[in-house]
Amino acid sequence: MINTVKIYARTVMAGFGFLYDLSRYARYSGWRSSLRSVEARNYYMVKVYHTLEKSLSFTNRKPGSGWAGANALINALEQSFMLNVTGYHDLVAITVLKKFAEAEKAHQPEKTAELIKRLVKVESLSKQAIPFHDNSGALNYARAEFNKGRLIAPEDFFLSRYSLREFSDAEIRAEELSRALEMAMKSPSACNMQSWHVYHLEGELAQQALAFQDGNRGFGHKIKDLLIITTDLRAFVSARERYQHWIDGGMFSMSLILALHSIGIASCCLNWSKSGKADINFRKVIKISPQHSVIMMLAIGYPNEQNTVCASSRRPITEVYTKLSSQ
Repeated sequence: MINTVKIYARTVMAGFGFLYDLSRYARYSGWRSSLRSVEARNYYMVKVYHTLEKSLSFTNRKPGSGWAGANALINALEQSFMLNVTGYHDLVAITVLKKFAEAEKAHQPEKTAELIKRLVKVESLSKQAIPFHDNSGALNYARAEFNKGRLIAPEDFFLSRYSLREFSDAEIRAEELSRALEMAMKSPSACNMQSWHVYHLEGELAQQALAFQDGNRGFGHKIKDLLIITTDLRAFVSARERYQHWIDGGMFSMSLILALHSIGIASCCLNWSKSGKADINFRKVIKISPQHSVIMMLAIGYPNEQNTVCASSRRPITEVYTKLSSQ
């Protein structure tokens, strides 16, 4: 009887959790955002220009494709520059449009000329020089470049990573954390929107945050550096994207964990499986943006010379891999 009650209680609590997630998505996602907002428009910009990047990257690209996206992009750019509220992706979008125009000028000369004319006008509205972002649009990528990322001993890298719950007294060097974040930024994300945001807490503030997390008993008081990994709900618009912030945030989290490991910084993942009430109470103390959904906390630090870790045995591949066939 008691077990039955627990099962139903868990289901009811899950329902409350879903309602909390729904309320946050309805309130903070980008479905009703105006392009006058720099943040909302930047997500819109990258979503649109990424369609042009994909079009430009195809080996057998169909001439004339991508004009709907190009027109949407130039319209949004005109608005942002007239309002003088430009962001990073506005500037990248200009370079992408220039590369698109270069690819289209032989196929659609009149439309391309009009696009270039509008781009020139947009640039004239800028109060500063607009840099050309070479690392945008489509890039030539040789196999030799790809092979630069191959590890000599990949098993050594992946299998040497353990969760450390106690760290040395050495302070995290800001330049090394920035380096890891730069590498983690290469994480894939839906439409390349890169909606993640990382908060770094130290000392007493880290302890205040950890008080809301249930999985750090016995070692949490020793944590000096804590990252809170979040994603920005403003990046997502449609009902189909309702879970995408968790997915993109999870991929970024793993990239950051491995990036930290690659430069000698250990970490311990601390989940944020919390009720809506707990999330609300946490936000009253830790002042993160209301639009940011917490993915997880990550304790970080340098390892001691000798460490004791959980073995954390792994399941056999036969239990997690199935090859499907049409037969």
